[in-house]
Amino acid sequence: MKTLSARLASLPVLTCALLLTAQAGAAELRVAFSSSRPPFSFHDDKLGDTGIEVDLMRAALERMGYAMKIMIVPNSRLRRAVAAGSADIASAVHERGPDGKGVYYSDDFIEYRNVAIGKQGRQLDIRSLLDLGGHSFAIWQNGWRDLGPVFQAIYQPDPSGRFRHNYHESASQENQCRMFWANRVELLIIDRAVFDWFRGKLAASLPTAEAVRYYDIFPRTTGYPAVFHDRALRDRFNLALRQLRQNGDYQRIERRYRSGERD
Repeated sequence: MKTLSARLASLPVLTCALLLTAQAGAAELRVAFSSSRPPFSFHDDKLGDTGIEVDLMRAALERMGYAMKIMIVPNSRLRRAVAAGSADIASAVHERGPDGKGVYYSDDFIEYRNVAIGKQGRQLDIRSLLDLGGHSFAIWQNGWRDLGPVFQAIYQPDPSGRFRHNYHESASQENQCRMFWANRVELLIIDRAVFDWFRGKLAASLPTAEAVRYYDIFPRTTGYPAVFHDRALRDRFNLALRQLRQNGDYQRIERRYRSGERD
């Protein structure tokens, strides 16, 4: 399999332009990204700040005539950075609420394709999310609220803040993957591209070559919006985002980071 840098280097010239800074003189917007969410947003020694979110945001803003100044903040502070006025935009915010003064949500910007993953040797019989009840699994922080009303009803914390015995969440998706490969949990709930990324990264220290099985038991995608400080800017962004989807640029950028996926 080609490395990520090699795959990006093979981009057509027009698409490569989306990875460059906007033309000199364009107005600059401050965009907050999560500190480390590969392959959605991360730092590459050769390419700098990159990833699905970063490249798509740059492409949309260039279409609107803006350059982008990247800010890296913890995931929990993305929305607050916009509300406080220290950022103009926050990318792929995981909490969602009504629009309010200084906080305006876009259409779904980034889509995660979450699946349950188990080691093939375990021969688990997982046909629906209800089958998770008999197995331990690792999931991202606050994942209980992201996978539909049935999953939320089962796995939301009780009034004292305690989770069900088989539910284990982590603020770090790398730690989530470590739990799985170290056999601390039976299943991993995660986006396929994120799993592939950390499977490669952890190969030197954990037995990540073990065969796995994918259980497609969740909605096809889980979408997250961007948040804007200005409502008119949000509206223009929604239009640019629709245009990127319609002309195929959205899909072409995303495929560069998802090309290792297999059904």
